[in-house]
Parts: sequence; C-alpha cells; structure tokens
Amino acid sequence: MQVEFSEIARKTLAENIEFLRITWTNREITIFLDDVKKITNDLENGKYLQFRSSFLKTKSVLIGKKHIRMFFRKENDDKIKILLFFDMRQDPQKILDLLK
Repeated sequence: MQVEFSEIARKTLAENIEFLRITWTNREITIFLDDVKKITNDLENGKYLQFRSSFLKTKSVLIGKKHIRMFFRKENDDKIKILLFFDMRQDPQKILDLLK
C-alpha cells in the first residue's frame, strides 16, 4: 500500500518537530520520529484496520509521549494519506479547521 503525506501533514509535522526541539531532548525527538516511521511502515504493510477510527472515515493514533495524534485516511485500495499531526494540548476544534 502506498502512503502519501498531505501538504498540511508535512507542515504540521515540521511545526511539531520545531516545537519539540525546544521542549524535548534529542532522544525524545528520535523516539517521536521512530513512531512516525513505524506507523507509516505499518500502514504500508496493510495494517490500516488496527488503528482507532476518529471521524469522517479518518483514523488516528497517538505518538511521541502520547501528546501528538497522527490522522490518516484510506483514499482507495492502494493509497493511504497522512492528513495531519496534531498536538493534543491544543483546542480540539482546530482539528476540524485543519482537516477542511
């Protein structure tokens, strides 16, 4: 299965990494990036159904010390799109705004 990152996913991933560089250690950032890689590999290997459904046919998983939620959706039988990386300490309404 092909996994593709949306523009907003790339942007929010970069923003989260920048924030984490200020507040976390390098080891914790490495663990976060390893989580992103592991989930991406799981999705590529067809393990889409094991993840929690969120809303609007979107699934998600908590990563990196359980502060950041990674949202993704199955676009078709061959492609999954990573939609967003969201710091859960923010206003949840912002998720809907970002996913529009």
